[in-house]
Amino acid sequence: MKRIGFLLLIFNFSLLSCKKEQVEIDRSSDGLSHEDVLSLEKNSVFTNETLIYKGVFEGKYFGDKIVLKLADDKFTIEYKNQTFDGELFKKDDGSLMEIAPKKKKLPFQFLRWSDNSEIMILNEDGMADDKGENYLTRISD
Repeated sequence: MKRIGFLLLIFNFSLLSCKKEQVEIDRSSDGLSHEDVLSLEKNSVFTNETLIYKGVFEGKYFGDKIVLKLADDKFTIEYKNQTFDGELFKKDDGSLMEIAPKKKKLPFQFLRWSDNSEIMILNEDGMADDKGENYLTRISD
């Protein structure tokens, strides 16, 4: 009797120890290419600071000097010896901005905060320039 009990115990132990563990695979990035993930990381706002929508920003847009003046929901852009005025619309969490000039058309429509002191001008496809250009840096509040 002890022998049968001992064999049953060993048999049960061997069944339990052979049980396969289920390993869950993280599929949260399925459908995104490596380049997509890098672009998302590059274009995301990595700051806990409150964004300040007032100030003067300066930089180059495809080699031409550009000055952006923000005043909450209004903007003024000096670009190629022209001045563009219009409204600024905050999108999503506020890190994406759409600009709507009153009269003249600009070659871009969207801006994204890189951090509280730098703004990226987005291409027509909504992505930042891959060559690291088209950034505006805050020069005053």
